[in-house]
Amino acid sequence: MPQTGLGTALKVLRERRTLSLREVSQLSSVDHAYVHRLETGEKTNPSQDLVEKLVKVLKPGDRDAALVMWLVNHADADPSLVEFVLKDPSIGIDVFSAAAGVRHRGNARPDPATLIARIKRAFEDDDGED
Repeated sequence: MPQTGLGTALKVLRERRTLSLREVSQLSSVDHAYVHRLETGEKTNPSQDLVEKLVKVLKPGDRDAALVMWLVNHADADPSLVEFVLKDPSIGIDVFSAAAGVRHRGNARPDPATLIARIKRAFEDDDGED
């Protein structure tokens, strides 16, 4: 099963806190096997309540929490983009969500750094038109 953006985010945040799947399970009252299935993309439609329980345990900052909650309703977000954005706190949720929503023609997708740079330029261009 292919990785999902939400699964990638949960795994990155869990590893950032150096928690095992079982520790997250105990602290959140969510079955560790279910958390594993979310992280690997085997499960893709968790409830908002369940994700909120996990976020409470993972204790991300406001931006990362907003990113995770955004991913609950946007299952098609590119996992590599999610991982890139989680590693760079200078990227706002608005830039991330715009980049995640870009549709590409053909099979060629720009790497996350290129895509984020393009979105930032587009936002700057928009700001300059006022």
